[in-house]
Amino acid sequence: MSTAPPPSKLVLLGDLTHCEAGQKVRFLGCVEEYVARDAVLRLKHNYPPSKKPVIACVDASIVLETIKRHELEVGAWINVIGYVQPRKKDVCVQAIAVWDAVIVDLETYQRAVEARSKSET
Repeated sequence: MSTAPPPSKLVLLGDLTHCEAGQKVRFLGCVEEYVARDAVLRLKHNYPPSKKPVIACVDASIVLETIKRHELEVGAWINVIGYVQPRKKDVCVQAIAVWDAVIVDLETYQRAVEARSKSET
């Protein structure tokens, strides 16, 4: 009997700081930098605007062959599914899937994630 992998939890990038190492998450972020040498994306989502922005370091090494070039460009919005890594300093995620967010209505997305989060508690 096989078991399905655990589902990912939809979170805002800023809430990654509250996730435990090993937790499977899905989030949206804007590419602030791509470090090709390490295959690391630095993503940001300034929400809520009253808090200091969180930067997520996303290790894209295992999905690098499937990422499109425009998804690595500064300013691109992308979706990420991955596993939260033990923290040294920054929030780190090992990506298992990355794809273009295409056209994003950030306000609708933010409200939807917050509503889902409140209904889960």
